[in-house]
Amino acid sequence: MKLFLAGADFRHHQEMMYMANHPNYLTTFYKHQKGFTDSFLKWYNITSKQGADWIMDSGLFTMMFGAGSGETYNEKDLLEYTYNYLNTMKKNNYNHYIVEMDVHKVLGVDKLKKFRGIFEKEYDIDKTIYVWHKEEGKDGFDKLCKRYPYIAISIPELRIILKGKNALHKTVKHMIGRANQINPNIKIHLLGCTQQGLMEQSGYYSSDSTSWMSGGRYGTGMYFSMNRIQQLSIHTPAWKKYIEEKKPTFLELRERFNIELNTKDYNCMMWLGCVAYNKLNKYINNKYFKGEQVKELW
Repeated sequence: MKLFLAGADFRHHQEMMYMANHPNYLTTFYKHQKGFTDSFLKWYNITSKQGADWIMDSGLFTMMFGAGSGETYNEKDLLEYTYNYLNTMKKNNYNHYIVEMDVHKVLGVDKLKKFRGIFEKEYDIDKTIYVWHKEEGKDGFDKLCKRYPYIAISIPELRIILKGKNALHKTVKHMIGRANQINPNIKIHLLGCTQQGLMEQSGYYSSDSTSWMSGGRYGTGMYFSMNRIQQLSIHTPAWKKYIEEKKPTFLELRERFNIELNTKDYNCMMWLGCVAYNKLNKYINNKYFKGEQVKELW
């Protein structure tokens, strides 16, 4: 299983992930609409040459419901965004995974076929992740599994639909089993999956999470202990002691790779979040994926 750390849009996040020796990065095209910056390309190229995997999310959800939600978008707008997205990948020789434009929330399910057709024509189908949503129903899920080699199940969407942890776990397990039954070679991505319980099963290929950034977002430091992701308020003596213990390693890695991150606790804390989720990835692979190795970059 490959756990992709989301938020690899900026140089400092890329550097922290690299210092943690984590090989799977996820970024979003919403942050790159005006083209890739030199600093982004630098770390994308460095990590790619060393065997890292990347996912480029379309950024459509952010555009429609997040940072860009103040605008109204029509089919023409989304077609322009789609071609800019695909052309930017080609222009910069990006050759890793991308996520389709799942436009159903704005244009309806009927338009999915048109947009998916564009991706089939313009990008490698084996490196495109096609996302199932509830509007497509059971038949739509079956068709997705039959047609595409790499699909995604949106965990945040299922969490809204299904009430209770048991219902969510049962449904995801069933969908994974169903997909593998239809296509034994299928790759399944658990989109936006931050729950360790959901990740602790076999049969899927990858997932992604922003939870490693919780220290900066919510003041909750992350570390891995007793086979679990553990949390501590960054204002507690226990966390302050922990970060002081780990800071010498952070400084040694910063110097080793000539990285310009400053010595503030914030950067060390964020790096530790990457370290925690890299350890989680290794634990899950050892227990549920027959010891499958997490790739080492250095």
